[in-house]
Order: sequence, then C-alpha cells, then structure tokens
Amino acid sequence: MNAIRARIASRALAANDRLPSIRSFAATMGVSPSTVVEAYDRLAAEGLIRARPGSGFYVSSAALPPLSLAKDQPQHDRAVDPFWVSRQSLDAASGALKPGCGWLPADWMPTEALRRAFRGLARAE
Repeated sequence: MNAIRARIASRALAANDRLPSIRSFAATMGVSPSTVVEAYDRLAAEGLIRARPGSGFYVSSAALPPLSLAKDQPQHDRAVDPFWVSRQSLDAASGALKPGCGWLPADWMPTEALRRAFRGLARAE
C-alpha cells in the first residue's frame, strides 16, 4: 500500500493510470498475490484506486492532491522601485528583449503605413 501511495504522491502514477497487475506487482514486491489483492482492495476502499472488472486497477482521479511546487512559507513583501525598472528598460541594449516594458520594439512599428495615414489625414478637410 505504501509503495502505491508513494508512487501516486510523487506523480509517478497519474489519474487514470493503470496499476501493475497483481501477479507482476507481487513478484516485484516479493510478496504473495493475495497480499497485493488485499492492498489493492484497501486502496480501493480508501478511494485512491478503482477497479475495472476484466481490465485491472486504475488510479482514481480524486486520488491526487493538488500539486504544490513550493513549500508553504511566509510571504515576504518585496519593494519594487518602478523608476529603477523603467530605467533598466530604457538603458538596455536595443536588441535586448524587454518583456513587460509597455511598448513594442521599434522594428514592429508599421512606420510607412503610419506616414501614409498621416499624409492622408493632412490632406483631408
């Protein structure tokens, strides 16, 4: 039971993954098949796995707890100086990517199309 729980917790087994057959898992663990049957039955009673008659045992979709990428730790407020951030984007090399700076690169601007549009507006009444 602990081996299956550990595989589910480590995401080695995901929702709807098929568990090893009773005989192969018994051979892997070095126990009798009846021990694996009892372990699978207990895990099914807990809702971690479910049996599909004639197909085998599968990980239940409700078995997986939400994935936590970071340990729960107190949040630290970090002061961000907006002037420093702006200065960094202005001082960066022209070829450097500036994600989140608020403007598009100059080579993305349709300058010729804008010039034509402004000339057309200047001639209009």
